[in-house]
Amino acid sequence: MDDKLVLQIQSNKRYGAASTSEEFIRSERDFIELLTWGTNNETDLYLLMDTNFIPAFYDLSTGLAGEILQKVTNYRIRLAIFGPFPMITSERFRELINESNKASSVRFFEEKVKAQSWLLS
Repeated sequence: MDDKLVLQIQSNKRYGAASTSEEFIRSERDFIELLTWGTNNETDLYLLMDTNFIPAFYDLSTGLAGEILQKVTNYRIRLAIFGPFPMITSERFRELINESNKASSVRFFEEKVKAQSWLLS
């Protein structure tokens, strides 16, 4: 995970930011590795790109998004995901985004600067 994330410090807050636009969250296990990286780097804040997740994440029938979002809630982390999300064609996933964006643990943004601002607020 060290080659996929970089530790950023801004406003005295530490967060893990994706250092690549490549897919590296392919399973629940990959996400747990991300959380372990965060523990080792003393952060529970993460800024990821839409492309860091495999397309199956955006298909609710696979269960991957549910597993990952449950981990976010269970471990009380904050996750901001940004990008144009061109792969989302599912109305149900769009509804999930709308509901998530009302909560305090996971939010989806089109712009990196807005995602980063929310994450550090």
